[in-house]
Amino acid sequence: MGTIGSTDTLTDMHADDPYPVYEWLRETEPVYRCRTGAYLLTRYTDCRRVLSEREYFLAPGGPWPSVGTAGRCAPVLSRVMSAQNPPRHTRMRTAVARSFVEHVRRQQPWVSSLCDHLLEPVVETLRYGVADMTTLAEAFPRDTIMHVLGLPQGDREHVSTLVTDIFPTSGPLPEQDRDGTVAMRQLTAYLQGEVARRRRAPRDDLMSELVRAHTACPEALPHDELVSILTGLTVAGYPQIAAGIETGIVLMIRHPEWAVFLDDPVRARMFVDEVLRYDAPVQFTPAPRIPARTVVLGGVTIPAGAQVWPVLGAANRDPGVFTRPDEFWPGRGEARHLSFGGGAHYCLGAELVYLEMAMLLRRLRQRLPDLAQARPPAQRVGRLRGFTSVAVMRTEADRHDR
Repeated sequence: MGTIGSTDTLTDMHADDPYPVYEWLRETEPVYRCRTGAYLLTRYTDCRRVLSEREYFLAPGGPWPSVGTAGRCAPVLSRVMSAQNPPRHTRMRTAVARSFVEHVRRQQPWVSSLCDHLLEPVVETLRYGVADMTTLAEAFPRDTIMHVLGLPQGDREHVSTLVTDIFPTSGPLPEQDRDGTVAMRQLTAYLQGEVARRRRAPRDDLMSELVRAHTACPEALPHDELVSILTGLTVAGYPQIAAGIETGIVLMIRHPEWAVFLDDPVRARMFVDEVLRYDAPVQFTPAPRIPARTVVLGGVTIPAGAQVWPVLGAANRDPGVFTRPDEFWPGRGEARHLSFGGGAHYCLGAELVYLEMAMLLRRLRQRLPDLAQARPPAQRVGRLRGFTSVAVMRTEADRHDR
């Protein structure tokens, strides 16, 4: 994994298995200063503090006092909700939070039907051979968020391409990421066109609800913030969930002793919770936090305006908080993992994540209880965890029975 301490360490964090690096950092340099000047936090307590105390640790998208430009996030992300501070963040979150949750609840029957529809070709393929589950893992959350927002399903390939080009720019090293500025402009223009259509002909979708809210009170939800909300929901709406589903499928197969949790709706959520703790789809926060004044974390003095990156994947395996943290152990009943962030920026879509992951994993367990790995899964290398290939098959004895 390289010579930790003599390199920037971040390359090792993006490796196939970053957890030995996280362990070394937690034990020796829990507040690690990179050559870029950014600080990485790997202990649970430090990460939780930074995520919770928004008056001291600010998001990078808006103006803040006594903070230089070094702490700002890439322009492509500067207007999304997760990068904002009060009062803008409060206004944006208030405008969308209740409508989003209520609309997702109303759409659960549709989501359930979609899940069954997408499973059918997988079941058929597995009657005769091998299926790669990454296609299913991406299609389910992608089609769901597009339906919730009201985006035409015929545009899914176009939207997928843009999101793929945008998402890597949210990593901790912008200079090493692909430039998603052009794709972000294209996605914004596309969403503005959809907003204009909702003004002319509202529908039963979340976008129409937000457009109505903007029309009724543009001061509470300005047009640019409306588009920013839609952009954030589109970009964050499925790549991370797809990665979580991929990991969940792999862990379900590797740990049949725990897969029985999926037979019960309540314990299925516990299973998903442990998937998210054990191998979080997003290992870092979407944007850094910026100290508004000089602070001390883990005995290290961090100047105002610096970039502070909570490493969620490291915090979730802190042995000071979790018993035997490197073991997959659903229902462990310990501290809440940090995969959804914390504080005012706690993930807006957390309930959608639980809904989709638990639903799909449960249906797989019900329809295909005899799944096995056809070959070792191919781990995705990069900021987003998950797998580029999850090839599965059914055991020979039961392949043709269902």
